[in-house]
Amino acid sequence: MDEQWQRLGEHLESAPGRLPSEVRRQIRRRATDSAEVDGIPAELAAFTDLVAQRSSRVTAATVAALTAAGHSDDEIFEASAVAAYGAADRRLRAARRAWEGL
Repeated sequence: MDEQWQRLGEHLESAPGRLPSEVRRQIRRRATDSAEVDGIPAELAAFTDLVAQRSSRVTAATVAALTAAGHSDDEIFEASAVAAYGAADRRLRAARRAWEGL
């Protein structure tokens, strides 16, 4: 399972898409490690944080703001998928550390 999970993350980063692979890689890193990274436009960085930390607060207005900033629906979807994966990976690793500590 671990190998398949990691391959999924790598695929989300590197598969053909509208966002450059490097931007998707940085989004994943930011969502996984809560790390400050360069290479992500400010509006996508804020969106990454929102998806990774409080995804239930993403609204139509959030998406409209990204669209107004020049991002296509495909780019927004890709950023969402990568940020959600990164957040899930962070939580999975935390759960494993807690489990192993018992």
